Amino acid sequence: MYTVLITGLTRSGLDELQLHDRTMVQFKMSCFGLWMVYWCCLALGNGESLCKSELLLSSNISTELQSDVLLPCNFNTTLLGSDKTADIAVVWTQRNTTIHNLMEITLQGNEMFWDTKRGRIKTFANLSESGNFSILLQKVQPYDLGLYLCELFNGPACRIAYQELQLGLTTVSQPQKSIIAGASVVPVLLCLFIVCVCRKRNKRKYQLQPESSHEHSYTEVMYTLHSTNSHENPSLNVATGMLEGQKQN
Repeated sequence: MYTVLITGLTRSGLDELQLHDRTMVQFKMSCFGLWMVYWCCLALGNGESLCKSELLLSSNISTELQSDVLLPCNFNTTLLGSDKTADIAVVWTQRNTTIHNLMEITLQGNEMFWDTKRGRIKTFANLSESGNFSILLQKVQPYDLGLYLCELFNGPACRIAYQELQLGLTTVSQPQKSIIAGASVVPVLLCLFIVCVCRKRNKRKYQLQPESSHEHSYTEVMYTLHSTNSHENPSLNVATGMLEGQKQN
C-alpha cells in the first residue's frame, strides 16, 4: 500500500516538474527571441542611418555627337566625413537596357576602370577630396546616350547617396530650323544672282561691239606677225598669207 502511494506521488511530482521545465524553456526561448529581434532592429536602424541610398539630384544634359560633354557629380563634404583615409568612393555606371559599370574614383583620388570607352573618359581625380567626382566624356557616340548614375559608397555595400544624369542629343526648335534653312539658302541665291548679272553684262558687251572691229583686230594681229617674222621664218610668211587669203574669201 505504501509502495503504491509513493509511486503515485512520484509520478505526480514528475509531471509537475516536467511541466515547470517546459514553461521555463518556453520563457527563455521567448526572451531570446525578443533579444534577437531587438538587436536586428537596432542593426537595421544603424544601417539605415548610414546607408540611406538617397537620390540627391536628377538632371538632363544635352550634347551633340562627336563633341565633348561634362558629366557633373558633386557631393557635399559632410557626406564624405572628416576621415580622409575612409573607404569612400564614387562608382560611375551607365544604365540602358543593362547595367554597365564604367569606373570608380576613391576619396583619395585613386581610379579603377572597368570600361574607358576606348580612352574617351577623362577624370579629375585631384578634385575628389573636395567632393567633385565629375568626368569628361569626349567625342560622344550614339551608344553613349542614356542614363548615368554617380553613386557614393561608404565601403563595398553601403550606398550613401547617388545622382542621375540623362544624356541626350541637343534638339533644335522649329523656328531655329527655319532660320537655319533660310540662312543656308541666301548665299546660294546670291551666288546665282551674281552669275546671272555677269553673264548678261558679257553678252551685252559682245553684242554692242561692231563686227568691223573684230576684222580690224584680226588684220592688225596678222600684220604684226607678218612684219615681225618675215625675215626670220619664211614658212611663217606663207602660213600668214594663206590665213589672210582665207579671211578675204
